[in-house]
Amino acid sequence: MKKFQELLMEDLGWKLLSVVIAVIMWFMVINITQPVEIRSYSRNITLTNMDVLTERGLTVANAEDLENIKITIKIKAQRTALDRLTQSGDWLSAVVDLSAVAYAVDGDVITLAVEALMPNNYTNYTITSKTPAVAEIRIERLVSMEKPITLRVNGDTPSDLLLSAPQTSAQAVMVHGPASAVSQVDIVLAEINAQDIQGETPITSRLVAYDANGTPVKGVSLSLSEITVSYQIHITKMLPLQVNIVGAPADGYEVGSISCSPQQIEVTGSEKNLENLIYIQLDSLDISNKTGDIVETYDLQLYLPEGVYLRNSSIAQLTVTIERMQGRTITLESRQITLLNQNESMTYTIAGNIEIPMEAGSALLDNLDVTTIGATADVSTLAAGTHHVLVTPQLPSGITAGYAYASVTVAEKEPFPDESPSEGNVNIVDEEI
Repeated sequence: MKKFQELLMEDLGWKLLSVVIAVIMWFMVINITQPVEIRSYSRNITLTNMDVLTERGLTVANAEDLENIKITIKIKAQRTALDRLTQSGDWLSAVVDLSAVAYAVDGDVITLAVEALMPNNYTNYTITSKTPAVAEIRIERLVSMEKPITLRVNGDTPSDLLLSAPQTSAQAVMVHGPASAVSQVDIVLAEINAQDIQGETPITSRLVAYDANGTPVKGVSLSLSEITVSYQIHITKMLPLQVNIVGAPADGYEVGSISCSPQQIEVTGSEKNLENLIYIQLDSLDISNKTGDIVETYDLQLYLPEGVYLRNSSIAQLTVTIERMQGRTITLESRQITLLNQNESMTYTIAGNIEIPMEAGSALLDNLDVTTIGATADVSTLAAGTHHVLVTPQLPSGITAGYAYASVTVAEKEPFPDESPSEGNVNIVDEEI
């Protein structure tokens, strides 16, 4: 073993030099002799002259499937030439020429040859085989259909952001392709991730056509490949609802109560859109000649300005109760009546209490406190004697008073010696007429 090692290490430099020279000579021989080889290359099918069909409203139904087929092409040439091919770019293509189907009609199935093509300046190369060598072409009508774009947000939006409804750069897209493929399109979807939403920064989303099972539809093209989705940062505001009641109920009826549910709503929008908004005005409610309760429902979204959105209730309900007016007679004491426009030279005496008929809703009449009611009577035109004077009571809104009269006795004051005339006095006599 030791002798072998000594023999191996003896003149090692010369031995290594001999190996290098041998390798160089081997490469020289290879390059000089130019051995011929066959190599395999793989290419996808390219469909050419499609306008032959599209000009007549036709297309290749299985174009996408064909363009995904790998064609194995075997080329024969010298080794160095093949090496140069491997290092090149688009020097080889697998083509199906549709010029041959210029007279095809909807529903035809045609078999065409696959051609392996190389540029004219590529000489001394021989294509020995193509696998597969033919392609089956299915002809169909070329149709278009407009579909709305559906936006899907995956995940939850950031909790610290109050955002508007998403705004998309397009709401619909045209779907083009073979009739059988276009008819499968159930939805055109744009998807974004919630975590990508950062305030008002637009997000780009690719459009994909799906069938009813959620599978991408092959063979169709879209007029838009993508859209942008944007949001606005919003604030909230509480706004009261306002409704004007117009008209009057039928004779003998009156408005009992008015209630609105909710009385105010929470809205959201940009600060600019909300700064001058102080209430939401709903349509007026006409109660003319009504004899029963009225319930009106409002779709609040219809009354919001552009750029303002609801945060809670979307429906408001206004209820107006209509009540039949009830009758009641109240009794006012003489002291509750004020005589207006008295003559200072006269005395005035009201005899007894005054009965006043009234009409109003039952709630108003039941809650009426007679002791707080006052009344007036004008005595400016009265001469000495006893008169029936019209009494005008001061009643709460909603109560209608009938005619009532007070018996007022007017007499001239008797003069007193050395005493100047005094202001008129009112004497109250508690006796009934």
